[in-house]
Amino acid sequence: MSAVLEPKLTGKTPWFAGDVPPDEVPEKYRLARAFVPKARYLDPDFLRLELEKMFSRTWQIACREEELPGVGSYVEYEIGAHSIIVVRESRTAISAYFNSCRHRGTRLAKGRGRVGSLICPFHGWRWNLDGSIRLVLDREEFVPRSDEDLGLVRVRAEVWGGFVFVNMDPGAAPLLDYLDPIARIFEPFHYENMRIKWQKGVILPCNWKTALDGFLEAYHVAGTHPQLYRLDKTNTNIASMKELENRTWSPTTTYERHAHYSSVGQKKIDTNAGNKVKDPGKQQSYGVTDPREAFALSVQYIFEDMKGLENDRSHRAAEALKTAEIPEGATAGQVFMGLYREIVETEGYAWNDITPEQWAEAGTAWNVFPNTILLPNQGSSFMYRSRPNGLDPDSCLFEIFALDAVPVEDYGKKRDHEPQIFEDFREAGLGEVFTQDLMNSKEVTVGMHSPSFDGHRLSEDQEMTVYNHHRVADRFIWT
Repeated sequence: MSAVLEPKLTGKTPWFAGDVPPDEVPEKYRLARAFVPKARYLDPDFLRLELEKMFSRTWQIACREEELPGVGSYVEYEIGAHSIIVVRESRTAISAYFNSCRHRGTRLAKGRGRVGSLICPFHGWRWNLDGSIRLVLDREEFVPRSDEDLGLVRVRAEVWGGFVFVNMDPGAAPLLDYLDPIARIFEPFHYENMRIKWQKGVILPCNWKTALDGFLEAYHVAGTHPQLYRLDKTNTNIASMKELENRTWSPTTTYERHAHYSSVGQKKIDTNAGNKVKDPGKQQSYGVTDPREAFALSVQYIFEDMKGLENDRSHRAAEALKTAEIPEGATAGQVFMGLYREIVETEGYAWNDITPEQWAEAGTAWNVFPNTILLPNQGSSFMYRSRPNGLDPDSCLFEIFALDAVPVEDYGKKRDHEPQIFEDFREAGLGEVFTQDLMNSKEVTVGMHSPSFDGHRLSEDQEMTVYNHHRVADRFIWT
């Protein structure tokens, strides 16, 4: 595969052929240059438009393949008023259906589990796993209907990277076309070889997009996570002016549907957008003179606090780096990657060969439109998913999935998986970094309701991932 470098930044608000002209959008929802009006977050009518016209026509991650380990395994995916049941129909086929009895509309299955057939809990009607009708109790008493008419109504389901996507629009483009260019860019990271390490969901007092926005850019890092680049990770005091000058710059890149940011340089004034790209070998903790320790502390803090994105293997490689010899002409990051690879391969894991060009194009975090974020990394990842909580625009369900590679010999093994949902994120045990992020959810919501605030005014370099989501949403809502 030939690597393609990400487009150079233009420093402009994105616009693509086929976008909705501004005058076709009601004024209170109308986007302007680097501006998103607050009504798109606070107005219940706009949430209804999103549910009716956007979520009903887009590909969304419903679950992972490993959550459907055996024939009859199912997972329920809810979005707005819709309930969709994703089921392993056979060893090689996964199907999805609207989760509704064809008799009286009763939900057929809740949560997750395993069944031999889908049985309505109200009157006992039954369907086979392929959606065909199996039993209509006292069928002779009903107006005649064909078996085809009585079958469960299918929802499109396709798989990429171990993720099971669903789409309620029968006329939607194929998943791989919709994902472009993500499937190509993510190929060397081999998400299909990862498994869910843990999954936690929290109910947040904010719009579902507000929850996503906090993870769609790194412009907030200096203000929200000042400890990330300090030697003393317990020091969460507000950043000094000197620290602000040395903050990481994270420009954004937008595509027709998706977008990402890349943490690429220590200071914007020192960064040439055409040449500076993400490099996993350049992590550091400022104030540490030994480059080995500076790099190692950064890796280890992420694993110890966030319990993901890094893993126990990279943590051990970081520990070994602290006393490793650095050959002339090499960097601490390069030595780390060598140590990491040795541990991975010795312990039976597959190592992903990722070129510098592929790291550059992959960036740091992607918005997989509409409601998911993926953070590509060597052998581990985070996925964030956000959904409206009913019809309240000020409430949402925000979920964090920690994904990690498993040994090659375990690819086919079944794994236990039990998601956890918390009404209060402070009880979820998510660590300092996630807690800092989620603390902002209420504060942003309160501030947006102020009459002094009319909308988000965004950096054209570092926050266009946020804007891009709304630009793409308009394509579904107003066409």
